[in-house]
Amino acid sequence: MRQDSNIFNTSATFNLMRFSYIALIISFLIFQFSLAQAKCTIPIPDMETNVSNRNAAGYYIAKHDGKLILYSVDEGKNISIDIKGIKVAYSAAGGDENISNLKSGIQMRIWYVGCRLPKTGLPKAAYIEFYSNNPLDNLPDEQYLKVDGR
Repeated sequence: MRQDSNIFNTSATFNLMRFSYIALIISFLIFQFSLAQAKCTIPIPDMETNVSNRNAAGYYIAKHDGKLILYSVDEGKNISIDIKGIKVAYSAAGGDENISNLKSGIQMRIWYVGCRLPKTGLPKAAYIEFYSNNPLDNLPDEQYLKVDGR
């Protein structure tokens, strides 16, 4: 009788260890998935890189009091974006331009700090990209203003 009891305990211990091992693997996979989701890669000026999806896209309206006003093609209305500390925007074709020199009506894509909207307040721009500083050079919206990366 005692021998059976030891076999049962050994089997239960083995099952518990196997369950713990599986739980550890699942926890590790969930952690890795959450890290992958949290990764934010903004464009690097004048370099072709894999980047996170842009957060906002549309037509530049104006700069006012440290905010950029953009007509958002996603929301169908003007939105404000905090650009304090950002002086230049980068052309998709290469080069940069002082934001105060940008012309109204140009196509623009914006990546937010952390690639996410903040819980409160205005989104803060991390990177601003425009197609051309001439509104007559705009591409079809579905070509330049698409959601995914570059």
